Amino acid sequence: MNKFEKILLTVFFVELFVGGGGRLIDFGVISIRQLLFILLIGTYMVRVIKDKAIFNKKKNTFFRLNPVTIGVYVLIFWFLVSSVIGFINGHSLGAIVTDFFRVSFFAVYFPLAYYISKESFTIQRIIKILKYSAIVVAIFTITVSLLGKTVFSNNFAPFYNFMNTIMNDDLFFRPSNSVFYKSHFFVLIGLIISLNELLSKKYGKLEIAVVIIGSVSILWSETRGFLLAFMVSLLTIIVLDVKVIVDPFKGISSKFKKLIQSKQFMKKFTISLLVIIAVPFLYKYMTLERFEQTAAVEEVHPSTELNKKPNAKKVQTEVNDVSVNMRMDILNSSKEILKDPKNLIIGAGYGTEIAGRIAIEISFIDILVEQGLIGLAIWGFLFLIIYYNYYQAYKKGQKLSNLDISLLAAFMGVLLLTNINPFINNPIGISFFIILLVVSQNKKELKQNEELV
Repeated sequence: MNKFEKILLTVFFVELFVGGGGRLIDFGVISIRQLLFILLIGTYMVRVIKDKAIFNKKKNTFFRLNPVTIGVYVLIFWFLVSSVIGFINGHSLGAIVTDFFRVSFFAVYFPLAYYISKESFTIQRIIKILKYSAIVVAIFTITVSLLGKTVFSNNFAPFYNFMNTIMNDDLFFRPSNSVFYKSHFFVLIGLIISLNELLSKKYGKLEIAVVIIGSVSILWSETRGFLLAFMVSLLTIIVLDVKVIVDPFKGISSKFKKLIQSKQFMKKFTISLLVIIAVPFLYKYMTLERFEQTAAVEEVHPSTELNKKPNAKKVQTEVNDVSVNMRMDILNSSKEILKDPKNLIIGAGYGTEIAGRIAIEISFIDILVEQGLIGLAIWGFLFLIIYYNYYQAYKKGQKLSNLDISLLAAFMGVLLLTNINPFINNPIGISFFIILLVVSQNKKELKQNEELV
């Protein structure tokens, strides 16, 4: 890998991790993310041709037919099928093209499958870029939220318009004037990885900064899905830690004894448990901050002790959670579309409107409606193969590093998060998905290569 390729990959990942929706910088009809996407694939193809490696499966990942590559090919093929189905069903051409381009980012798997390795661009380097990017995004969003809550609280509209103008409408302000930015997704990933390193006593100043600043930024984003994903990720870390510690011992009593005797694990377990317990309280706080409380009048029965007067009324308050209401509309609309067996099996195609919208907040429902059970099964295969690859490597003696556990846990959280805030079927989530696919396959193949030597 030459210097240009290293710089290109660095810029590519920095833009992914800090660039939000990918349109902060536009070059006419093409965005900076699309330009980097094309440039990376083009550069990789030049590399293959220059090295005369068209038929070299080690360098030309287009011909490297392992289960992951085959899964990616099948998924991209099904994207094309879904586009054709959408066209046949008379959906808007613009909506079909938008849906297809959103997932076509999967093609970047092929250059990344070549470049991400111990010899070229390591996963450790990518995670370091992610952590620094997380700090930048966290500081930026905290600053914007602070300004909105203090300096511009009494005259918020001009500040709102100014920020969205310079950020190309990529910021989402809450009623409390806090801000959510799509790159908060990578702040969450960085927070999970750094917190696990902190609790495992394998950290530096960078990890401490990510945990402190990232936590504030995530809380102020008032994104409840992040809390649930964070909780699931911590639970996954605990489960994987337990497995790694007790697997060498036989018998339940021996395993339990070893677990109790591990002071480091018990400290980590206690702190993680306290954080998990705090999540429901933070969830309630975010709900109250984001949605207005409305008065609900309830009839009180004359026989109650609260009020002896007949036909008395009691005024209560309830939270008008419009987010939940919107998701119920999406589920009901999806149910109507999927009543047709054809839509259920092969999907209604790209460009399908669900509850009057093209892009919805529940990714798995979005995939099911547009790509059917066949499409959802292909996605599911690629989800599962990440864990299968790690399991195969672990089963054959490959140790799970602290970073491996963090990545597996973070991805488990992402799979939950994407059904609350849509990430997995757009470039933000797809990029993390692809990194995990490549790294898990490398982990599995590394052990296989060791056995052949």
